[in-house]
Amino acid sequence: MKKNWRKKTIIICLSSLIFLFLINRIFFFKKSVLEDISANISYPFLWLGSKISKPIENILKRKKNYHKLLSENILLKEKNENLLKENIELKSTIKFDKQSKEILDFRKRYNLDDAIFANIILKNITPNEHYIFINRGKKHNIKKDMVAIYKFQIIGKVIDVFRWYSKVLLITDKKCKIAAHTNNTNAAGICQGINEINKLKFDFVNHFSNLEQDDFVISSGQGLIFPEGFCTGKISQYKKNGLYFNIEISPLIEIKNLKNCLITDQEKINIT
Repeated sequence: MKKNWRKKTIIICLSSLIFLFLINRIFFFKKSVLEDISANISYPFLWLGSKISKPIENILKRKKNYHKLLSENILLKEKNENLLKENIELKSTIKFDKQSKEILDFRKRYNLDDAIFANIILKNITPNEHYIFINRGKKHNIKKDMVAIYKFQIIGKVIDVFRWYSKVLLITDKKCKIAAHTNNTNAAGICQGINEINKLKFDFVNHFSNLEQDDFVISSGQGLIFPEGFCTGKISQYKKNGLYFNIEISPLIEIKNLKNCLITDQEKINIT
C-alpha cells in the first residue's frame, strides 16, 4: 500500500510541477539562465555560418552569372557569324553585279551583240603554261580560235572546246602571239607572252620606230584570230638592241583576279 501511495505522490508532484512550468511559460515567460547560456554558445556558430555562407552564395551567384554571360556570348557569336555571312554574300552579289554590268556595258559600246558571257571556273598559271577554263562549250556555240576579251583587254584565245566548257590560252603564255602596234606612234610588232602573269614582250619593232613610255599596245587585226582595236597592255620599259627594240609590256588588268569574260570571234566584232 505504501509503495502505491508513494508512486501516486510522485506522479502528482511531477504533474503539478509540469503544470506550473507550463503556466509559467505561457503567462509569465522570461528567458532562463540556460537559454542565455545556450544563446551565447550558439552565437559564434551562427556568426561563422553567416560568414561562410555569404562567400559560397557569392560564388554560386557569380557562377550563375558566368554561365549566363557565356550563353549570351555564344548567342552573340552565332548572330555575328550569321551577319558576317550575310555581309559577305551581299558584297559578293554587289561585286558580281558590278562586274557583269561593266562587261555588258562594254559589249554594247563595241556592238558585241553575239558575244558570249562566260565565267572563269579554273586558272592554271605556271612557269610552263598559262590557260583558263570557262563554263561555256559546244553547247553554247563556242568554237576553237574564238577570242576571250574583258572590257578593252584581250585575254586570250580558245584552243580546246568541250560540250560544257572550254580551254582558253592566255596572252601571257609564250605560245600566244598577236599582231599589234603602239597607240600613239603606230610602231608595229608582235605581242607575245613569256609565261609571266604581269608581263609580255613586244617583238620585232624596228629600231627606227618612235616609242613612248606607258603607250598602249593595240591589236592590229592582222591574221585570222585576234580582232583589231583591242589592248594587249602598255609599254613598261624598252631599249634598243641592234635592229629591233627590246620592249616589255604589262596587261592593263589583273588576269589572275579575273572572274569572267566575253567570248567572240573576229568576224562578229564591229567596234564603234
